[in-house]
Amino acid sequence: MGQRVLALDVADKDGMAIAASCGAIYEHCDVGSISDWQKVVVRLSEIGVPTNIHLNAGIQIAPPDAPLTEYQFDAMSIERYRRMMAVNIDGVVFGLQALLPLLPSGSAVVVTASLAGITPYAIDPLYAMSKHAVVGLVRSLAPTLAKRDITINAICPGGIDTGIIPDAQRHSDAIFMTPDNIAAEVIRLMDVEETGKTWAKVSESKPAFIVRAPGDKS
Repeated sequence: MGQRVLALDVADKDGMAIAASCGAIYEHCDVGSISDWQKVVVRLSEIGVPTNIHLNAGIQIAPPDAPLTEYQFDAMSIERYRRMMAVNIDGVVFGLQALLPLLPSGSAVVVTASLAGITPYAIDPLYAMSKHAVVGLVRSLAPTLAKRDITINAICPGGIDTGIIPDAQRHSDAIFMTPDNIAAEVIRLMDVEETGKTWAKVSESKPAFIVRAPGDKS
């Protein structure tokens, strides 16, 4: 309550409409572009220091209307691969590189990974690889950020009803969580004491729970 929100996207028309509907400030940002992140830093110098960061951008290796065969490793095109890695991995790395120096003590970062970041996802192996990388970064960066009293956690949801779901997976018995439900979990994770954790979210009726890395007893 009372917080100013800066929303970032490449879909300017939809992004501006959503931002306007909730009172957020909208800025164009291709998360895979270092120069776009530099522009975000300049904008933040005008509107205020961030204290809560949610890095959420993500795509799969093929567009939603593609058959599932195009999601397989042997169907990969270099162009699609580079774009997915730019969004799913570079977007997190470049975002953290730009924003972490700005964060004061007591700040929180939540990164959207996926259940595919902690379990196999045979439908899209390269997407799973990218989300495993995000999980590894969150777990490994946490001790360093803890010295600054900054938490970082990964939310790892199952299927969410968004535009990246393959059309072929949308059948009568498929159950997807709503974006609003996951957003509520993200807000909750901004206030938890734990850091460097991967929080699995498998259904709307159950809260997210921690899936610990081997050897993690904290």
